[in-house]
Amino acid sequence: MERKVESQIFGVIDELEQYISECKPKVFSSTEIYVEKDVIQGFIDELRRKAPEEIARYQKIISNQDSILDNARKMADGLIEKATAQTDEMLSQNEILKKAYEQAEAVKAQTMAEAQMTLDNATTEANACREAAMGYMEDVMNYVEGLLSTSSRTVSDQYDQLLNALNFKLQAVKKDHESLRESRDGRSSETEKAERTSKPGPGPSKVYPEDKDE
Repeated sequence: MERKVESQIFGVIDELEQYISECKPKVFSSTEIYVEKDVIQGFIDELRRKAPEEIARYQKIISNQDSILDNARKMADGLIEKATAQTDEMLSQNEILKKAYEQAEAVKAQTMAEAQMTLDNATTEANACREAAMGYMEDVMNYVEGLLSTSSRTVSDQYDQLLNALNFKLQAVKKDHESLRESRDGRSSETEKAERTSKPGPGPSKVYPEDKDE
């Protein structure tokens, strides 16, 4: 890039170097050569002529470079300021997002804790209701079992009493029946005896007197 900017001076220098490399060396010397004074003077004059132009051009380039650098610095400062603002905004947004995320996590944790507590309470209440229901059913079953047992004993006792009463009545009826039978048999005997007593028997034999005339 710099060689292209300084091509006029370096072009003359390149030509000078080319000329020197083509000059014939002196006899018995490796450091001295034969040159033409006019040719060398021409290169010098050309360099003197081109130097001010190059210097002016370099000054302009330097000035332009300063302007470019100044503009570049301003642009860089603007970019840095913009990037800083964007970074601050992003950091602010990230901070907001971070706080929002933390709040969301806190709300989530609180909600999960409340839900778990509600579930635990519901489970406890359900178990308590189940235990109460089981206890109530146990009491009811015990009451029904006791009632049926008492009723069974009562019915059994009443049945025994009824059976005893029936047996008692049966024995009384049998006794009455036996008494009636005996009474009937007794009256029959007395009647038969009475009949035999009241029936006339054969009278005394009559004795007729003998007929003496016979």
